[in-house]
Amino acid sequence: MTSIFYFIIIILIAYGLGKLLFNLFIRKPNSLLEDFTFSVGLGLALLGYVVYIIGSLGFLYQKYILTALMLCVLVAIYPAYRFIYGFRHYNISKTIKSLNIFEKFLIGIIIFVPVVCLFGALAPEIGNDTLSYHLYHPKIFIENHKIGYIPFTRESLWPYLAEMLFTMGLILKSVTVAKLFHYFFGILSAMAVFSFTRKFFSQKVALLATALFLSAPGIFMQMVYSYIDLAQCFYSFLAFYVLMLWMESKHIRLLMLSAVFVGLTISVKLLGGITLLVLCLIMLLEFIRIKTNYKNMLKYFFIFGFITFLVCCVWYIRSYFVLGNPVYPFLHNIFGTGWETNINVDVGTKKDFLGFLMLPWDVVMQLDSFGGQQIGVIFLAFLPFLFFVSLKNYPQHYLFIFLICHALLWFVVDPQLRFTFANFAVAFILISIGFYGALRKYNLSFIKILLLICILFNMVLCVYYNIDAIKLSFGLTSKENYILHKERTYPIATFVNKNFPSNSVVIAICEPRGFYFDRKIIFYDIWENVTKGNIYPYIAKLKKDKVPVYLLFRDDGDLGQFKTTIAAKIPIYKIAREVDEGRFASYYLFEL
Repeated sequence: MTSIFYFIIIILIAYGLGKLLFNLFIRKPNSLLEDFTFSVGLGLALLGYVVYIIGSLGFLYQKYILTALMLCVLVAIYPAYRFIYGFRHYNISKTIKSLNIFEKFLIGIIIFVPVVCLFGALAPEIGNDTLSYHLYHPKIFIENHKIGYIPFTRESLWPYLAEMLFTMGLILKSVTVAKLFHYFFGILSAMAVFSFTRKFFSQKVALLATALFLSAPGIFMQMVYSYIDLAQCFYSFLAFYVLMLWMESKHIRLLMLSAVFVGLTISVKLLGGITLLVLCLIMLLEFIRIKTNYKNMLKYFFIFGFITFLVCCVWYIRSYFVLGNPVYPFLHNIFGTGWETNINVDVGTKKDFLGFLMLPWDVVMQLDSFGGQQIGVIFLAFLPFLFFVSLKNYPQHYLFIFLICHALLWFVVDPQLRFTFANFAVAFILISIGFYGALRKYNLSFIKILLLICILFNMVLCVYYNIDAIKLSFGLTSKENYILHKERTYPIATFVNKNFPSNSVVIAICEPRGFYFDRKIIFYDIWENVTKGNIYPYIAKLKKDKVPVYLLFRDDGDLGQFKTTIAAKIPIYKIAREVDEGRFASYYLFEL
């Protein structure tokens, strides 16, 4: 409960800071929800950059982070107070009473998903990428008291805005606070979907779109991990949202705010560049529609691009100066540093026109081909309702353009389903519009029942995926048993932490997770790609400095340079663990 309290305080600080920024662009938001969603989004980004500045200067200590938060409180307290005080005129019960049974059911779903997922968010971290770098690298930053390049890593100079928030959580001594940030980005994304849809369409369409978005398995499964995909979804969708607001008024400040959110999207993940390209296309089409002259068109594009660059450039500039490549390790043929990656090799179906046309079927029926995430059967079953979406107004036009163009670029670049969560939101908004459009034309009451059944099935899945975390919260299992059952490296890490000297170095083969180890880990596959050399001189130097060196090997990997060395050795520790659903491997620890 203490972690939740701390987190609420941080969110209120974020709102207060973000509100001051938001007022520079929009003085009168369309609703209290829009005000909260936009302000918190800006405030969290600002807090992330505060952590980055402190850490880059080498002052990543708890006392400095707390001091910064206290200074932020002084700035944020009045806007936060005004927001809380503003609820006095909002009659929630009256609003709910005015809804029909179907809409009340949808509200129940919108409440149910975050409540169930909160149990998972409060449980110990078990996500693969989280334990490999999303939380592991912030842990190293805190140990080093500095944010910067971690030798022999692939990701430590990637855009790390979300990880800065995780760093804040960890430095406050709470993995839970770190996890709650990504959980809350899921809630913020749902708020953005509701606010957008109510603004441009209607409340009933907004309720359905939000319920469908939250009940998509890919969304509620991600909300319980310290990943970054929901943060990317949130900022990407907000960028589109504000661009639609700009089309109403053509006020330059709204275009600038959209650019800010695009910059934040690219500050979370390099793939946010897809959103930039799609929004530039939408802007171009709008300029053509309203017959903007070339001079003004270029001016607007320059402003949009410059602000986007200004917001996100720090991540790419630092990577260029440190490693000579702003998108390391990608595009190594252009920049001369990095290496060939297997991105997009084993993900997705055939990269051709037929494969793109088959996407709606494949993303539902071939989960493993798209990273194992799920959009849910509702997407495929109710996709035909897109034919009932009227194309008379511009929001519908541009929703379709965003959906198709974003999906196309995502399909070509890296079609893991979690990389296109913003398109989940757009797709479910369009399906909801078409759903009510069909109901107005035909007597399809049975479709409502079918939809309810599908949503209820997803709710069962939501509980199923969080059942162990629910048991943990109610004391039906221990934290130790939970993490031993769920996290494959935990027993190995426990053995290493208890038995190896504090200055030990562990070279890991075929195992990317390092968060639970309190000893220095070097990932051999990254070492090979970075150095392209022999690792034994490095080991010899460590031994000369009296540093104990160990090898952690998972037997479904390749020993590489260590084949001969390990052949005659007896492991000092061995354990079999489930490394994937239904697939086991043995871990071996050797002293080198």
